Amino acid sequence: MSRGTIVVLVMLGVILVLVPIGGIVAYVYAMGENHKNLRFPSDDVTVARCGLDPVSKRPVAELSVTSQAGRRGTYTVTVEFQDDREKAVEQGTGVVKDLAVGATGRTVVVGAEAYAEGEPVCVVHDAYFKSTKPVATATP
Repeated sequence: MSRGTIVVLVMLGVILVLVPIGGIVAYVYAMGENHKNLRFPSDDVTVARCGLDPVSKRPVAELSVTSQAGRRGTYTVTVEFQDDREKAVEQGTGVVKDLAVGATGRTVVVGAEAYAEGEPVCVVHDAYFKSTKPVATATP
């Protein structure tokens, strides 16, 4: 083979290897840029208080939700009540309806069963955000 043919084959091999790698690198970079400010609804939720109801001895979690979403909406939050060994005992759900951007709302989640012993640990297990769309009104 001539020297020119070898150079062409080497260049084709380099292109065949570098183009897919370059495509993968560009894809990863673009996905990182698209998701760098991604927020999860659970980031907006904090457990303000966790304890036992003094009468029923059921676990109680007071949740505070400060909306950082880009629009008005409703938060549905699942709280997991755990024992002192971080074992899940039960779950409960709380809702903060129609929360404006930047506003703070509160909800209380109460467990269904009396807590056996010790103090519960309240953990935000999951949070879901649903946008509240404004209702259009017709004008006569």
